[in-house]
Formats: sequence, structure tokens, C-alpha cells
Amino acid sequence: MKKTPIGHVACPVCDFPDAQVKEDKNGHAYIHCGDCNAQTFTRNEFRNGKLRGRMRAVTVTVTDDTVTVTAPEPVLVPVPKVQEKPVLMPPPAKKAGWLQPILAKG
Repeated sequence: MKKTPIGHVACPVCDFPDAQVKEDKNGHAYIHCGDCNAQTFTRNEFRNGKLRGRMRAVTVTVTDDTVTVTAPEPVLVPVPKVQEKPVLMPPPAKKAGWLQPILAKG
């Protein structure tokens, strides 16, 4: 049985903006990403409410014998680029040769 989506949300794994929100057999919402195929489940009412609050709902319009299903356009939020400072490594320490301990004793 193929489950119909009840909404859309950005994927928490790959940030795909149009991952589907579906309901499991217990009525809890879960995310199924069509891009990376990840599934993220809500296991209690608190998480279920949080996910349903974040999703963009799918609307169904019924007129006469025609059913129209429309999903809102995904909202793309620009992600600021993070400037990372280069990590400066200290120069490698000179290793003493195999003869150094013998010379140090004499």
C-alpha cells in the first residue's frame, strides 16, 4: 500500500527542500526523502507535533468530479558560507638519527 503525502519539509539529512511527510500506522508523521531515500520517524506526540508544525501541508480541492492536489512551492533559505581559518601546523620536529644516542654518551 502506497501512502499519500500529507505535506512537505526539507530533508534533515541532505537538505532536499521537498521531502514528503507521510503518516505511519499509528498516525505519527514521518519524513521520506525522495532524493537520498532517508526516513525520519517521530516516535511520540511531542515530536509529531513539531514535525507537523514545520511541514508545508498538501491541499486537496474537490470540484464536481475533479480532484486537484496542490503542494506549495518549497521555500529556499540561503545558507551563509562559513569562512574557515586555515589550520597552521607546526613544522615537523627533526628526528635524531640512529647515531645520535651514541654520540651523546661520548
